Amino acid sequence: MAESNLAVPHSPELFQLCAAHPHDHEYWAEFVRRFNPLLVRSITTAWRRNGQGAWPPDDVAYDLLQDVYLSVVKNDFGLLRNFRGQTEAEAEAYLAHAAINQTISFLRARHALRRSADEVSLEALLEEQSEPGPAEPPRPAARSLTESELIAVLKKCFDGPNSKRDILIFLLYALYGYSPAEIAALGMSELKDTSIANLLGQMKTRLKKCLAGQM
Repeated sequence: MAESNLAVPHSPELFQLCAAHPHDHEYWAEFVRRFNPLLVRSITTAWRRNGQGAWPPDDVAYDLLQDVYLSVVKNDFGLLRNFRGQTEAEAEAYLAHAAINQTISFLRARHALRRSADEVSLEALLEEQSEPGPAEPPRPAARSLTESELIAVLKKCFDGPNSKRDILIFLLYALYGYSPAEIAALGMSELKDTSIANLLGQMKTRLKKCLAGQM
């Protein structure tokens, strides 16, 4: 590793350095040091939340972790090259999402998901908003969205420096049933469970306004 890069690169920069220098041991050692705990937590939490509640067997957890690293390096490090975020929070959320998806795909293939996370009713989700508001016009029939459809809606409604982190938090809550405490336990951001709960409430309010403007 060049001396100029030895001063702990910003995570988005580290993604690009690892992709551009796949044989540089120091870049990858830093990648593993920085993100391995996050990946392990993401796999374990996803397993317990979406599986049977128990800890994943050690050999399965190890295989899932290796599968995540394989997803990082395949297609000429496409996962790293395709990252478009700019902050540490976005980088952590991006990798956490990859690990969670890998675990859920494994459980789905084994028909071991505790609950279906394939679709979410957007209307039912927004009706959970607890704060009363002014009278609203009649809503259209409930729409059930897949993960990709929900992500597309969220991207239209949310931007800013932490949008990728916030969107992942919303997906964990809406699609996979994670509580604010479970999301906080992942350690993918510095937000506490109370802050995550407040964030989710604010996102629901903004999402309702955004969707109302599109009708």
